[in-house]
Amino acid sequence: MNPGFWAIDPDTDELVWILYSELDEDERRQLFKPIGGFCFEANKFLYMKLAKAPFYVQDWLPKRGKCMIYAPAKSGKSFLSMQMARCIASGEEFLGLRTTQGRVLYIQFEMGEEILQDRLTLTKKDYENVYVGTSFSLKLDTEPGKNQLNVAMEAVQPNVLILDPLYKAIIGDENSGQEMRSVLDYLDELIEGYDCSILLIHHTGKDLTKRGRGTSIFEDWVDSYIAMKRLSKDNEPLKVMIKTVLMRHAISGDSLEAVLVNFEFEPGEKTMTVKKRVFEFIKNAKKLPISPDLIFKADIGSNNSVYKALKALIEEGVIEKVGYGQYQLKKA
Repeated sequence: MNPGFWAIDPDTDELVWILYSELDEDERRQLFKPIGGFCFEANKFLYMKLAKAPFYVQDWLPKRGKCMIYAPAKSGKSFLSMQMARCIASGEEFLGLRTTQGRVLYIQFEMGEEILQDRLTLTKKDYENVYVGTSFSLKLDTEPGKNQLNVAMEAVQPNVLILDPLYKAIIGDENSGQEMRSVLDYLDELIEGYDCSILLIHHTGKDLTKRGRGTSIFEDWVDSYIAMKRLSKDNEPLKVMIKTVLMRHAISGDSLEAVLVNFEFEPGEKTMTVKKRVFEFIKNAKKLPISPDLIFKADIGSNNSVYKALKALIEEGVIEKVGYGQYQLKKA
């Protein structure tokens, strides 16, 4: 029998078996009480809503966290990072991922100011709350470079700092763990001193299976380690695959395809958010209403992400909750 409990139906006065999965968050909060101060029955614990690490970009970039996106040249890394900066600054979804609004400082080490300006202009988007700069001299492993970035950080006070690309911001050997440790220690000081998150854009070597270029200490340092690979040919619209290789603050991450449209990426046809997959599952169900258990069994997403999707769909007015935690398309 699925985990649950017996209760009396107020309409029929009959005993009914209610699944924990069918309860909403308020009902669970009232029923699931700790034993011995901090212990819970495992079957109840599985359905408890737990506090999650807050993110600027859902699952990818935690608050006070560290993320690295690596990809070969000509894969659209800078387009992606500028789009992420804009979405965080506005609180807009990024490729179907929720964002928390914050001030962003985006520093570019390869493009001159005119090219950077052209890139921003091409999207025809609003970049309020985004600060940009370009520098060819700022080096994170020199005192002058650190001082230069410290001045910028003090002036902008960003919630998120994006450095694009990393190899242009160092003069040391990126294969040396000892030398790169000093760079990462400095970035940790920025995170602590300015209460910010950091996104690093990095390159791969010729062998894509060896992940990001340089020492493995980069992978050890970050909270999220994300691979980006071009799928399209040179004469085709830019299409990429983005895959989360490592995430310390999320259980799992979906790989997604994205296509560059008007100089920003859009989810590809094969990419569906959890919310969209939940909606399609309910819409195509042979029998309604359905319980969350059926959605979980379809392996659409984690329990928490499915419940969030159901809540969002209710707020959008496309589905409704009926009975003991069952869902159906909203009737006209």
